[in-house]
Amino acid sequence: MRVSVSSMFLWDLDPRGIADVISGARLDGVELWVETPWYWEGGRRKEQAEEMKRELDGLAKTVHAPVMDLNPASYNDRVCRATMEETLRAIDLAGFLGADLVTIHPGRRTAKRPVREVEREKLRRYLRACLDRAVEGGILLALENLEPLPWNICADVEEMGRFLDDFPLGMTLDISHAIPPLSRGIAFAETFAERILNVHVSTTREGTRHHPISDGSADDVLAALRKIGYDGPLTLELDDNKFAGTLSKEDKVGVLIGERRHLESVWG
Repeated sequence: MRVSVSSMFLWDLDPRGIADVISGARLDGVELWVETPWYWEGGRRKEQAEEMKRELDGLAKTVHAPVMDLNPASYNDRVCRATMEETLRAIDLAGFLGADLVTIHPGRRTAKRPVREVEREKLRRYLRACLDRAVEGGILLALENLEPLPWNICADVEEMGRFLDDFPLGMTLDISHAIPPLSRGIAFAETFAERILNVHVSTTREGTRHHPISDGSADDVLAALRKIGYDGPLTLELDDNKFAGTLSKEDKVGVLIGERRHLESVWG
């Protein structure tokens, strides 16, 4: 079992702070959201990438491509192009940092209406371009399942399967996006046992996502992953906004220790 944490939960920290929390919680790695403010709003300068590489040396690293304000299947073709350009930059950053995997989102129909074939074709164009760059850099791409809403692409097992059949991609299983019901999360795990390269670990509680998984509500999905022999990173993707009050670094260490211990108890 390899436990990582998404910088979504470490949103307010710089690389040194991220490294301190990971060390304190005795985790194995980090998934860097490119949009983490220190980097994204700080200008994304070369020296910042060098600082991330230096401070996070020795940790297993994955990268999450930017998704805020972006959408590879957007109604606006300029948004599609911007999404592609930013994902290509994220793939290049992963190569520089020594990360071997980049998680990407499949996108959605801009209007809150069911997905059409035109949106799927835009996603295919995006995937072809991203795969070309990833292959050049020796980077794996993992397509993430989205929340089960009519306008989201790859929100169900069947559609994810069609894209994984057509493209040499892995999958990032986001547990919180898949549940409820638990059966959908288990179906993703069992159907794509050979393609899952990364797991975003959190749960859905009262209709809101990315809560701590230590309440046991998603243990059946974790058990299914263990049963299929999953041995990639278990990436704690928690939203620090879902906690009462502002969490200090020490608070975050404590939360992550509790989550890691729960995963250890389920994984055995």
